[in-house]
Amino acid sequence: MKPLNIITHPYLLIASFLLILISGEQFGGFYALYLLLALPHGSTYALAAVVGIALLIYCRSTRKKERWMLSSLLNIVASALLFTSLLLFFENDTHGYNDGTFKQLVPQITLALFGIISILFIIYNLFPVFRKRIKQPT
Repeated sequence: MKPLNIITHPYLLIASFLLILISGEQFGGFYALYLLLALPHGSTYALAAVVGIALLIYCRSTRKKERWMLSSLLNIVASALLFTSLLLFFENDTHGYNDGTFKQLVPQITLALFGIISILFIIYNLFPVFRKRIKQPT
């Protein structure tokens, strides 16, 4: 398997998303813990994350050559939902309980790692769309 295929694998994206370290004022942990705690309450960031993860798993399990464009677009939407989940999580923190995430090195590294993997994943899913469009005559 090529290194690019490993780096841009949807399961690696999901793992890097769930293993983001959040440093809170009272307690910290992986982002998966915060999602599990917020899911029964129906928080928007938890719902966005679950829908994004479900889309990534669905696209990975139903990859077919005739639906590659739809699969690529759904992968891009799913990774956008993961970004939206993180954005909503930190935006809803009005009291600054999770500000330590941006002040400590290890949480910053996990955020950066997720950012790099997701940007490569989006680019990897955009290029087949553009290559197919260029090859087809208009």
